[in-house]
Amino acid sequence: MCAVENMESCLIEFQNWITEKAKQDPYFAGTFWLVLSALEEPLLARALRLQAHFTSRDIPCADAIGEVIVEGRKANQTACFWHLPFHHHSIHIFFSLLKPSKAVRFAYRFIGRARGKAQLFPLGHSLIRSCARLNAAYPLERTQILRGISYPSRPEDGGAEINLKPGNAIAFLQKVEDDRRVLKSARMRVPVDEGKFCEFTIGRIGYISYHRGTVAPLLDAILGRLSNEMVESARPFTEAGDHFVGLRFQDPIFGDNRSFKDVLQALARLPRMSMALIHANPYFHATLTNYEDGGEFDIFITDPSTIHLKSRGETSPASFLRLHNNLSEVFREAQVSIEQPKRFSLSDLLSGRV
Repeated sequence: MCAVENMESCLIEFQNWITEKAKQDPYFAGTFWLVLSALEEPLLARALRLQAHFTSRDIPCADAIGEVIVEGRKANQTACFWHLPFHHHSIHIFFSLLKPSKAVRFAYRFIGRARGKAQLFPLGHSLIRSCARLNAAYPLERTQILRGISYPSRPEDGGAEINLKPGNAIAFLQKVEDDRRVLKSARMRVPVDEGKFCEFTIGRIGYISYHRGTVAPLLDAILGRLSNEMVESARPFTEAGDHFVGLRFQDPIFGDNRSFKDVLQALARLPRMSMALIHANPYFHATLTNYEDGGEFDIFITDPSTIHLKSRGETSPASFLRLHNNLSEVFREAQVSIEQPKRFSLSDLLSGRV
């Protein structure tokens, strides 16, 4: 009980501190980076080169700090990521004080130290929608999207980013869905009580940046509902074992063999991975090797709306998540499940039934 009480006291101390910091800086951006890793905390700390952090002068309650240095032509640049102790066991929360636009390259380098055993958790449309309502007493229409950036999900539409028209969250998110776009980031003002609000930015790559207002409901959502939803959505990757993981998309985007080219291009964007195409007619089969953590995948497409992933040997959930995220960035969000794809015999191929 004492440990729980201490954690609650620590959380209140952190809430008070970040609220005061936001009041002092009109451009404040206190950013929570959400990281999935199956590593135990001591192993994750070693992989990310975290140093024990016992003073509260910088960030109250932080128990470790990771420093990233990027060499520049004139001077070195440094970013710090503090590990917060209140989190789900597989969803780790790191905190930074740099604006996300400046911190993102440092964040990628920082997480890259885990060599594929940790991954920023992408916040897709369902998770963004969940964050857009912090108090059940206020409908989603009361949330205002102040600024949003998106890009097209269909490869043939190009990759241009577009600043979206602000508006209430219902209309805004529906417009994104109707236009078949992927939401890159959204700054929103969410009512939390009568006359009170919380303003923050959600980035698809895996961060939530608090700016001003009442922070407690946002922290409650991050540590409670959002973490639980992330864990649940990653469960197929955690429990895959020898089974296939299906990524089922809303539209029949693989109805034509020409669409396989888009899959190859999406897979080719993954860093530190090699790919081999086994065949693409009559169905798609490729292999992928992740040189960061040694994970290997077979990738199949045997129906117009589903990609099946099959790991060879032991593969980390983070490695699965990285592959899933890369495909979702190109083909929109996918429903993830453990399932069995269709199997075809030689007679099926010879008779033209597939």
